[in-house]
Amino acid sequence: MGVDPGLAKALERFARLLAQKDLRLTKARAAIVEAALAREGHFPIDDLVQDLRRRGIRGSKATVYRALPLLTEAGILQPAVAQGDARRYEAAFGREHHDHLVCRGCGKVVEFEYEAIEILQREVAARHGFTLEAHQHQLFGRCEACRAQADAGHAAPAASRQIET
Repeated sequence: MGVDPGLAKALERFARLLAQKDLRLTKARAAIVEAALAREGHFPIDDLVQDLRRRGIRGSKATVYRALPLLTEAGILQPAVAQGDARRYEAAFGREHHDHLVCRGCGKVVEFEYEAIEILQREVAARHGFTLEAHQHQLFGRCEACRAQADAGHAAPAASRQIET
């Protein structure tokens, strides 16, 4: 059984970035890329570390955290959702760009695409002499269920993480 073509391209891209920095694509780094691309949705890095351990990879948590800036620079991962101190990531390689709505009450995340926002940000960048290379949007507010509970005088629902796409 061969390597998935998407994974092979991601590993190739990562190896090129590492070579530019006089680093090698070690087995641990390759396993991190594979585990990251296998994940669905938004996830904390600790979940990625657990995935590696389940696969029998002995890389430490520190190895994964040291690889994060490289994975982000290579376009393998991207920061997805931040709430307080909690940072979640998502696989970026080979996936369509999208932005996020985040409920401050329950933590629900809704992914969306809206071309008008994309156009406006390019116009703003051009107006200020920038060429965009990447961006991320997180819009924070309250979902309908949390607003209804607040209107009814109840506390916000427990912080269960829902992701809608």
